[in-house]
Amino acid sequence: MRRFIICLFFILAFNISDAQNKNRHFTPERFQAELEQYITRKAGLSPKEASEFFPLYSEMLRKQRSIHDELKKLKRIKPTTDAECKKNLMKRDKCEIEIKQLQKTYHEKFMQILPAGKVYDIVKAEDRFHRQIFKRAADKMRHKKK
Repeated sequence: MRRFIICLFFILAFNISDAQNKNRHFTPERFQAELEQYITRKAGLSPKEASEFFPLYSEMLRKQRSIHDELKKLKRIKPTTDAECKKNLMKRDKCEIEIKQLQKTYHEKFMQILPAGKVYDIVKAEDRFHRQIFKRAADKMRHKKK
């Protein structure tokens, strides 16, 4: 009986540590869920407000992601001539302006369904969330180097 309990203990301990290791890996779904929870809490969104806001917010993020993908491609290119450099820079500038215009458009859409104060709190919360994520990642990298 004692061996059985010891074996059971080790199996449970292994399963718990394995589950914790899985939680440490990045998944877009978990990231999105944490972001939504954080924004909901920090901006004080009601369930009704959240249900109206997040589909529109997700739509904005999808559009931003496609522009960011294009920007990443442009950043990987190493132009060899001044003319190519100028063309690449102009395309990069255009992408960054598109992102800002998209944000402006969606901020206006958000204010049609939420008060401006809550939209402001959402923007602040999103910025804080991303800073925390980057800080957490940087801390993990520092700990790995030790």
